[in-house]
This record gives sequence, C-alpha cells and structure tokens, in this order.
Amino acid sequence: MQSSDASRLSRSRELRQTLQNLNHNRYPHVPNPPGCKKRASVALIIRVRPTFPDTASFDTSACGLAVGSDQERLNAFFTQEWVQRGDPEVLFIKRAARKGDRWTSHIAFPGGGRDPEDKDDLAASIRETREEIGMDLEANHCLNVGNLSERVVTAWLGKTPLMVLCPFVFLQMRVATEPLTLQPTEVHSAHWVSLRALTSPYLKNYIRSDVSQPFGRSDSDFIRPLTRLLFGQVLIKGIDLVPTESVYCNSGADLLPSGPRVSTSASGLLSSLSSARTTWENPSQQLILWGLTLGIMSDFLRILPSCDPSELWAWPTLSHVDHQFSIWLFTYAYRKQKLREIESSYPASDTKIGAASGPGELDDTTFTTFQARSRKEVQDSALLEMLGGYYDRARTAVLLTLLLRIGAGGLLAAWGVRELRNRRSQKL
Repeated sequence: MQSSDASRLSRSRELRQTLQNLNHNRYPHVPNPPGCKKRASVALIIRVRPTFPDTASFDTSACGLAVGSDQERLNAFFTQEWVQRGDPEVLFIKRAARKGDRWTSHIAFPGGGRDPEDKDDLAASIRETREEIGMDLEANHCLNVGNLSERVVTAWLGKTPLMVLCPFVFLQMRVATEPLTLQPTEVHSAHWVSLRALTSPYLKNYIRSDVSQPFGRSDSDFIRPLTRLLFGQVLIKGIDLVPTESVYCNSGADLLPSGPRVSTSASGLLSSLSSARTTWENPSQQLILWGLTLGIMSDFLRILPSCDPSELWAWPTLSHVDHQFSIWLFTYAYRKQKLREIESSYPASDTKIGAASGPGELDDTTFTTFQARSRKEVQDSALLEMLGGYYDRARTAVLLTLLLRIGAGGLLAAWGVRELRNRRSQKL
C-alpha cells in the first residue's frame, strides 16, 4: 500500500512539474508551408480522478480564474491531497462514422479546423471543443496550461502538406462537471483514459489501414483493390484504450453495430482484396489510439521523465513482405539515428532527488534540464514534415520493390515465352 501511495505521489509531482514547464515555456508558432492554407487545433484535456476513499473538491478561491497567475493555480491544485493521491486521466473522443471522411471513426482529441472568425489557434481549439462535446474550456475550473509542438501533417508516403496541426493542453480541475453533450454528426463517444494505461506494455496493438485511405479515395471500387494488390495495407502501431468513464452519443446512427465484426486476420489475396472495410472503419466499440493522435499523445508522454520514449512509437510499414524488408533495409540507419537522438534527451535511470527519493525521480534542476532537452528534440522534429525523413526513404524502398517486381515479372514472362516456343519447336 505504501509503495502504491509513493508511486501516485511521484506521478502527481511529475505531472505538476511537466504542466508548469509547459505553461512557462510555450512552443513556437509554425507557419503554413507554401500551398497549404489549412490549420487545425485540438485540445488535450487532463483531469485527476480521486482514488478511494478520497473525494474531489474544487477550491475556487485558490484555483479559480480570479487567482490570476497560472502558476499559482497549478501549485494550489497540486497541493491538495486528493490530487496528489489521484490518477491523472486524458479525454479522447471517437469520431462519428462518415462516408468519405478522412478521419472517420478515428480516436482523436476534441478539435477541428480553424475558421476565419477564430482569433487564433487556441480560440479554434476552445470553440471546436465546445461544439463537439459541450465542454467549456474557458470555465472557472479549466486552465489552458500551454501547447505542444505544432506540426505539418502530410499523407502516408506523401510530400504534399495537408495542414498545420496545433495541440493545446488543458487541465480540468473539477471532476464533477456538467455531462458532456456530444455532437452526433461529429462524435460517436467520449472516453476518459488513465495516463498509466497509455504506457502499459500489455495494451499495444497494430492496426491495418488502406494505403488509399490517406489520399481520400477509400470508397473507390478501383483504387482500393489496386493499392492492396501493389502495396498491401499500412501497418501502424496503436494502443488499446481502457476507459475509466465513457459517454456515448445516443442519437448517432452508429451507436450499435450494424453488421458482423470484420476480421483483420483474413489470409489470402482474394479475401484481402475483397474486404470492404478495415477494422477501424467498423462501427464496433473497439477503441485503438493510433496515427496523429498517438503522435500528439507521445509528444506529451515523452516529456514525463518516467516514460520510456522508445515504447511509444513504431515506424509504419506495409503488410507485403517484400515491401516490409525493403523499407526496413532502407530506413535502418535513419531509425537508429533517431532513436539515439531521442534517448540522448532523457536522464539516466538512477537520477535521484536526494536520499529520500526513489530511482528515476528528478530534482527541480535536473527536471528543467531534461524538459529543455526533450523540448528541443520534439520541437526540431515538429518543424519538419511529420516523419518526413522516414517517408522519403520508405518511398524509395517501395519504388525499388515495385521495379524489382516488374523485373522479376519480365524475367518470368520471358522464361515462359521461351519454354512455350521450345515446346512448339519440339512438336514440329
């Protein structure tokens, strides 16, 4: 029991320091690249769930908007005993299933595109959250802690930028709030998930997505079979979400499954080509965090000193074995280099806070240095296209594999023609 209490206290202190650092040091603005006008903002919302037998309370005089200073509000919030012993959680939404939507049925953070009337990217995240789930992030019990690195988002294996994505971090200091009101055309459900669950090694998963999906052609009867024949499917690492609390939109058309669950383990070329849906398109209650949202969540988790950054990400690849091998070979040196850069920004595991602290805990000076190094690594990567260096090499690998297929097919065809001619000559 004492070990569990100590672990919770360590997580609370770690989260407090991380949020204070985010509040004190904002990530810089990333302008739109040439030819890309779209910007989108999302809200990463954190709350602390009290553990039994504690009860949550909100001290308006110490944590409310009237206090003025964000740092004072954060300090007052995290000095409460129920917060120190509580379990931090993050809010995710599952987007509604919509035909032709690039993000249909994805796990995401509340948010969306910036409108012309929005003052800035922060205002866009606040407005979109209010419209999608009915949560007021400007309320007395909410605090805009800061932001995470903005990033230019491109499609899978694509160079054309789609948008600039701007994540903002909010702290909800009250657990008992008004029920969420989900917009049925936008949101299927909302889920609070413990931070501990997001780093569990037992909840890792992989998801299959069509190569055609990121290009907005997922409903084409021609493009889907062709891309599956040439490339297979994209294999992307994900995390199974285990919510502590969920809210479902009871007016949505996809509240209940409308058909049997589609298996992603079907073998054989014909079943692969004829499958009409991948798992994440099925209106089942499966919740897998992956893609852009996993990338944003990883940006936050890896600035927590106790989190192992190498466990948060796996490089996307293709399901066909020949593509897998060529991508692995062509990106090997690049992946090793990136992992070394990430690992070099993290302190040694035996760093301690004096004699009374346990392994892996940081004093204020070491923590600030760690945050600065981690921030630089994340910031530098965000100023480039997302996974740009990896995708450049993967494109080369895929092109080479296709050329080798063509060459092998040509040799096989030439051999077949020669054998046919030999047989004909023998008959004559």
